[in-house]
Formats: sequence, C-alpha cells, structure tokens
Amino acid sequence: MIYRSAAEVHWDADKNAVYSPAPREWTYLKWFKHIVDLIEKEADIQLHLTDQTEWVNIPTDLKNAILEEKKTKHNNI
Repeated sequence: MIYRSAAEVHWDADKNAVYSPAPREWTYLKWFKHIVDLIEKEADIQLHLTDQTEWVNIPTDLKNAILEEKKTKHNNI
C-alpha cells in the first residue's frame, strides 16, 4: 500500500517491487532514502541489505553510496 501514499513511490506488479520515478530534481540515492524512510513510516517495516541483496543494473558509484548510507544514517537498511 506504500504506492498509494502519494509520495511518488510506485509498485511494479510484474517484478513485485517498489520503484521511484526517473530522477528529475532528486538523485537515485535520495529516492532510495525516501523509499526506505517511507516504508518504515507508513508500514512500520525496516528494509535490510544483506549478502543476498541482488544489485541489478545499479551503477557501482550508486551502490557504493547506498552502502555508505547504510553505515551512517540508515544503519538499519
């Protein structure tokens, strides 16, 4: 139901995944943080990155930024 929150987070039923719109003013990293925060706030669910996390079509610099974010503000992702 997160995609119904009017926060520009959408659901792809074929992939069973949430996604953001293509970046306009926000970067993909900012969208990532927004989605993580929104899911925690709206659904009381914490997302976690694990050794089994699949990084599909994610540029190395974005992956590294997300992992760095994990170490700092979002220690729970």
